[in-house]
Amino acid sequence: MIFSSLLFGQESVPTTDEIPKIEKPKYRYISINPGVTIESVSLSIQGRNRDALMVQDDPGRVSWLLDVKSPEYQFSKYIGVNLLLHNSNFYLNRQSIPRILSKSASVETSTSESDSSSSDGDSLTPKKTKVTEDVGTNVEGSYSMLVPIFYLGNPDTFRLGFGMGPAQVRLRGNVDFKDAASNLLIAFSAPGRDNFLNNLRAYQFVSGNINPDSDPTLSYLVANLSSGNNLELVGYYLASQGLLRPDATALTAYLSGRYNAVESFAISSLMRNQVSVNAVAKFAFMMYLESPPFLSLRARLSFGGPIVKENGYTYELRTFHLAMYMPIEF
Repeated sequence: MIFSSLLFGQESVPTTDEIPKIEKPKYRYISINPGVTIESVSLSIQGRNRDALMVQDDPGRVSWLLDVKSPEYQFSKYIGVNLLLHNSNFYLNRQSIPRILSKSASVETSTSESDSSSSDGDSLTPKKTKVTEDVGTNVEGSYSMLVPIFYLGNPDTFRLGFGMGPAQVRLRGNVDFKDAASNLLIAFSAPGRDNFLNNLRAYQFVSGNINPDSDPTLSYLVANLSSGNNLELVGYYLASQGLLRPDATALTAYLSGRYNAVESFAISSLMRNQVSVNAVAKFAFMMYLESPPFLSLRARLSFGGPIVKENGYTYELRTFHLAMYMPIEF
């Protein structure tokens, strides 16, 4: 027994400090990121030899943020990837138009002042050829982007990320392409109510303003614009969308004696070119700079947006936002 005790006593028994610790993996399935954001959005519409640019009334709009992220996979200490689902709503009620078409008194005054100043040696100063103002148009909508993000950094450092992916885009409203054909249509249409409405209907479909896939109700009413009280129904339908605004076109139509007030507003809205999109954007991108966590919060500065091609037009959304959010990880 003494021998055996001496024999086994020579073997060192491992202590708890010497046993290697195996760290349990962290299973993070999803990260929900509620917060607030200051966002600036613009919409460029181009196609059929026309273009329009819609912007916000304010340079930045404060709204709630609710993004969703996948787990973050680190390929190395400073390179990783995740999947980002970003959602946003927007309301655009100002449009960029040629300066010469502006009816603003301040713009006319500044134009005359710039003309006088150019004679004093300021001819080298570039003049703005376009101004942004309320011309009775507005576009509202939303988009959802699902973007794989490749980033430099890791969750504990600043991260610079970039990604591309699809997006679902919904928008509705009207824009003014300042098309001479549409402006002259009411003045030089053939005599009679039906002739004018038939010309207006043809103009809507030829210009691609009406999309039966995204708005079948409006498409049906416009297709039968001169039948029954469809023009008045168009007015009520557009009023429910907030797309009726008083202007000189509505006043001219009403004073002609052929149309009641609702019909006159409907004609004015149709002359401003309807916009209706509900489609998947094949291309959307986002690039951002994200801060490390502080007080359980993160900050993100980002730029990007989706691009939709539909019905002969290209709709390009450009968003710039500064967000503050709290990641909730599961």
